Amino acid sequence: MKKLQISYSDAYLDWKLGGGDGSHPTDPIRAKLAVEILEQELPSLGVEFEVTAPKFDLSSGSEDIKRLLQVHSSAHVEEVLDRGTSGEWNGVSRSNARTAALMFGGTVGLVDKMLAEDDSAPRVAFNPQGAKHHAHRDYSSGFCVFNDMAWAALEFSAAGKKVVYIDWDVHAGDGVQAILEDSNVATFSIHGHGIFPNLKYTSTRGETGNYLLMNAEKNWYNYNLQLGSGDLGFEWAVDSVISKAMEYEPDVILLATGADGHASDHWGMNYTLGGYTMAANKVAELALKFDASVLIGGAGGYQPHTWTPRIWADVVKTIATAL
Repeated sequence: MKKLQISYSDAYLDWKLGGGDGSHPTDPIRAKLAVEILEQELPSLGVEFEVTAPKFDLSSGSEDIKRLLQVHSSAHVEEVLDRGTSGEWNGVSRSNARTAALMFGGTVGLVDKMLAEDDSAPRVAFNPQGAKHHAHRDYSSGFCVFNDMAWAALEFSAAGKKVVYIDWDVHAGDGVQAILEDSNVATFSIHGHGIFPNLKYTSTRGETGNYLLMNAEKNWYNYNLQLGSGDLGFEWAVDSVISKAMEYEPDVILLATGADGHASDHWGMNYTLGGYTMAANKVAELALKFDASVLIGGAGGYQPHTWTPRIWADVVKTIATAL
């Protein structure tokens, strides 16, 4: 039997960006639906799994606050948690602040379980509201407030694990890259050329064709795909990522499985469900080669009732079944 750990509770639904009426494209119903799909479909695949509720201790000086401060400035943490403000919502929202912390806490709980030194440690873990990859040390960005994957990378590294981070959200994983660029963690991002955040260290302005922008000394690799690249472009990038990731011989793979490259989403990358399954299988092959564990975060996806939860669930199913 395989072992998959999922972090979810309906507390995640208290994430109300925009007007707070559920019309924002990051509607957290996508997380609930993805977990429901997994609960329905995993038993027939023989995958043993457990769903546990995320936790975060908001009290001053708590271990969870200390974890946040490992990847974020005190000013940023205080702005969100003490004042309830962020550039990701209007005015004061204590509930959004609490939920942002809880989403970070969900990944913390999964990492703790994955580092358990006994047979209870899961091989695969999934936080549907994880992979807040645009959050920077000093500020929120792109609907991301606290960078759970950057923290996870540093925590696994501190435990002596070799870590690689793979991101195929249509938007570059700029926050993870920036926080980790002075670490030994390799960050690989596959994203749309010229799409947010479109920074000089994630994209080259005016470039044509699919290309790699990289800094091997700082261990970051950015694969820019032109709009309409579809599964062929996606596969080219995934194959190159896996080839380079092998050089790092990872013990742990962190995966941001953004679903916003799907043909139904409005960004124009035109990936198919089969394309995501292809990519997930290649990550599973990398994990099998090095006996690595895989921590998966949902990242982006703006079809919250349909394709986003389906893609997230299929990626998790594919990897959990293979391992």
